[in-house]
Amino acid sequence: MTQIIVPVLKEASRWGLGDPYIPKPHQLAKAIAEHLDVDDITKDEVDFFADRLMDKIESALMYYQLIMADDFEDRNISQKRTIYEGLYANLWSFYKGRVQNYLNKMGWDVGFLFCIEENFEKQSSKFIQKNPDHEPIIDYAKKQRDGWQTKFASSRNIAEHSGDYRDGTEYYDSPDKAKYFFTQVCWSAETLISYFGSYKMLPDWNVYEIKPNATIFDRDPRFIVEHAFSTTLRENRRKNG
Repeated sequence: MTQIIVPVLKEASRWGLGDPYIPKPHQLAKAIAEHLDVDDITKDEVDFFADRLMDKIESALMYYQLIMADDFEDRNISQKRTIYEGLYANLWSFYKGRVQNYLNKMGWDVGFLFCIEENFEKQSSKFIQKNPDHEPIIDYAKKQRDGWQTKFASSRNIAEHSGDYRDGTEYYDSPDKAKYFFTQVCWSAETLISYFGSYKMLPDWNVYEIKPNATIFDRDPRFIVEHAFSTTLRENRRKNG
């Protein structure tokens, strides 16, 4: 089991040294799907929705590359806004839509993670009633919401509907914020995939966090899926120095 730590371009899947390494969430989700303790039909469905993770994150990468390009500042205000909104729309759809669908197919109802603030306590209590051993994920969700998710969701809601930011809701229009939210979204996605996936896997398989500080901008994986025997060997080596 894992522990909780607190315009379409066809070349979108090419990335440079400074780009996020987007295959990581997909690779993790696929590896977990391969070793689920479920029937074949469910396993195929989970695997199918693991592949759907790439659709949105590839589109997000395209917009991110445009923001980081040398000629981005030469664009007019409207073009810049369109690109930023494209990035954030795809990141949010990846996180709230595709990751949630993947977990739902596994048998988890995780709507409490993404509901509006006034419904969070009710939805999280409902989740704990069905899953009493998983209270730590509620604490994790609260920290995510307080740290970045609620503000990001509010900004996305305005962008998708009224476009009126006069109430003080922040509009994120800097390369630093683009990188920040790419990092946060993917970090949270990998955490949820690993946490919930680990509880549905065959007993002899584990999700192991080998590099807790690795983000989507690091090539090395944060999590690996391995046989329990390998985990035991790894833990013994660690304890013995």
